[in-house]
Amino acid sequence: MPLKLSVLSLLIAVGILATNALAAPPLKGKSDFDPSILKVKEDDFLGKVVPDTTMTDDAGNTFSLSKYKGKPLLLSIIYFRCATACPVLNEGLSEALSNISLRLGDDYNVITLSFDDKEGPADGQWFRKNLAVKMKDKIPQDFNKWVFATADAAQIKKLTEATGYRFFYMAQDKLFVHPNVYIFLSPEGVITRYIFGLYPPSIDIRLALVEAGRGKVGKTPLLSSVALACYKYDAAIGGYRLDLPRVFAGIGVLVGLLTGLVVFVYWRSLKKQRARTADFQP
Repeated sequence: MPLKLSVLSLLIAVGILATNALAAPPLKGKSDFDPSILKVKEDDFLGKVVPDTTMTDDAGNTFSLSKYKGKPLLLSIIYFRCATACPVLNEGLSEALSNISLRLGDDYNVITLSFDDKEGPADGQWFRKNLAVKMKDKIPQDFNKWVFATADAAQIKKLTEATGYRFFYMAQDKLFVHPNVYIFLSPEGVITRYIFGLYPPSIDIRLALVEAGRGKVGKTPLLSSVALACYKYDAAIGGYRLDLPRVFAGIGVLVGLLTGLVVFVYWRSLKKQRARTADFQP
């Protein structure tokens, strides 16, 4: 039994390390690569409009990024033949999207773009198929509306430079290194949020989409607005956390309103009772 527990603990530890690793396996030998240069400088890009970019979907159809204006857009930049973090990045996204009420294609759009200009529609089809097989029932409704795209080197450079997304090819390891990030765009193509990491919580993805489309799409349920008001984006963790001062302030306002309502109802009842008493007096 102790041996089984030790093996199980080891497997869990390995799984955690693999999930949180950068999009590259441990390097063999000495490497001067500094992964910190991959960090997106959010302050330099938030609020900027991304340029229109020409891409090709996995069915071979050419389209412009502007085609998806009018709704919030979630952009995932990877490369399809990646054997490390790229599949996990999209598996986590798929699971998160499958757990939210917003509907793909109706309330928001998703594009997964390969930054490898040597990849084409066939690679996108292969990646889509593998994702669907791996995730099974953990894919969003209308999964067919999730776009898996490729582009030429000039178009890739234009979009990645506009979003602050950097990637490098490591010849010694024969793979690319890149940040694991989800980029959110408003219906007008403005960068509204970056969320980093693998397997993001559904609440992070949902609230980021709501935030990106607020006042634009017009389909935000009241509950989403309330939830968004109670959560605050924390750049240190790359996600949302409960904004406790705001929550307590909201509770205070609610208690005040309920107290006022009770007093008003009691006053009306007392007034009616006094009126009835006066009617019966000689």
